[in-house]
Amino acid sequence: MSREILVLGLNPAWQRVFFLDKFVPGEVHRISKVKEYASGKGINCCRVLQLLGGTPRLMHFLGAGNGEKIFDELSTCGILQVPVWIRENTRICTTIACNGDTTELVEPSPTLADSENDDFAQTLNDYWDSTQYVALCGTFPQGFDTKMFDSLDFNGKQIFADAIDGIDELLAKGVELLKINKLEYCKLLERLGIPLVKSSPQFWKMTATAVLERLPIKNLVVTDEDSPVRAFRLVEKKFLGIQLQPPSVTVKNDIGAGDSFFAGWLYACDQGMSFESCLAKATAVACARCEVERPWNLSLDRVAELENELATKVERLE
Repeated sequence: MSREILVLGLNPAWQRVFFLDKFVPGEVHRISKVKEYASGKGINCCRVLQLLGGTPRLMHFLGAGNGEKIFDELSTCGILQVPVWIRENTRICTTIACNGDTTELVEPSPTLADSENDDFAQTLNDYWDSTQYVALCGTFPQGFDTKMFDSLDFNGKQIFADAIDGIDELLAKGVELLKINKLEYCKLLERLGIPLVKSSPQFWKMTATAVLERLPIKNLVVTDEDSPVRAFRLVEKKFLGIQLQPPSVTVKNDIGAGDSFFAGWLYACDQGMSFESCLAKATAVACARCEVERPWNLSLDRVAELENELATKVERLE
């Protein structure tokens, strides 16, 4: 039986997707199809994790009309929620999807009041002691009390992070997984003062080794759009790096591909899969997600097909 994972998706959004056959900035467009639904990194992760057979419990800030729509939609699909209600309306993210390419327009997140931070702290405390797996998805909303979060007792917790901003203290305490994209990885290297010598054939090995020696990260994963996904860890203080080239797929909508990857890794880890198998499972889930309009409509048969194909293609980085 899967263990419950407390997913902290603290910056949700109400998603509006405009599907166009052609998009030209500055021109008037007749939209052929519009879809609206609950979104954000935490929500996308939970929907996919639930579909895979995992047991997520989602804690998120929800505000006003958009927050109510999000809560109702996720309740209908059976996601366990721990809402912290706030005064400001939950933001809207608008996406223009055209021939496999997406352009995103992201509103600012709501700004939390002190009383709303207090509500969050009290609510989180109700679940913290009984929680072993914690997944942090995305950015914190404006005004979030990071000091309160950093002061939590993380002993006995396995922390999975799909985030980069405001988590230095968390990384210093140690995480089971840090999943970021290449741009975020470069930001992390800059923060740590590690040179970005991208021209070196040993760039990945040198930089990942330096990160893992400085921070107690068990698994470091870097995605890079259509380029290989790379995963790193230290085994008895020795570097282990692997990579996997995602297969070419017909993209209908790639919103949340990284969130789906994260969910795939969470599920694989919970099932006790190997380092290499976690990478293959997560990559398969992300690719299957891109083939459908919405994250939770991905086919489990397609995931299995891609996973079998990718399992033999994981390469060792020397």
